[in-house]
Amino acid sequence: MLYKKYTKGFLIALLSVLVIVSPIILNSTALLGVDGYFQYSRIYEAAMQIKNLNFSFLNLYSFQQSGRVVNQLYSPLMTYFFGVILLITGTWFKFQVVSLFLLHLIALISMYYAAKKMKFSNEVSLLLGIIFSASSAITGFIFGVTWRSWAFAFLPLLVPIALYFYEGKLTKKNNHLY
Repeated sequence: MLYKKYTKGFLIALLSVLVIVSPIILNSTALLGVDGYFQYSRIYEAAMQIKNLNFSFLNLYSFQQSGRVVNQLYSPLMTYFFGVILLITGTWFKFQVVSLFLLHLIALISMYYAAKKMKFSNEVSLLLGIIFSASSAITGFIFGVTWRSWAFAFLPLLVPIALYFYEGKLTKKNNHLY
């Protein structure tokens, strides 16, 4: 029964994310945002370090092998995560489609979760998730290629904690959140 209850909503969520990402898919071209060269070079560096099992603080494969220390200063875990995605997908176009799909899906699901914790109906929660996923805070990843959109995608997960705190249920004695 639980499977049937959420199947329709999950399919709508997947379809809406597909619609949001469809311009890139239909045009068969990846976009390069404002910070794209820098960020994609970092992701390429991480992918090559993983592929060659040659982990280094220095950049050995990107930035013209300049030996700069960049990935260890700018969100290394996210960069290695995207390096794995790049290795799996194989091309920058597929990488962009997969990463955008994941970004929008995570944003939609996290907003849906926050709305459900605030006791909205399934339909309203799903609609809020779709609207949030299509907002400029999330779609800005396409044009800026910065990690800010990824942080925004997870931001609604703080709503239940704030609500719990507001209701006075967060104490030292009772510090579980769910």
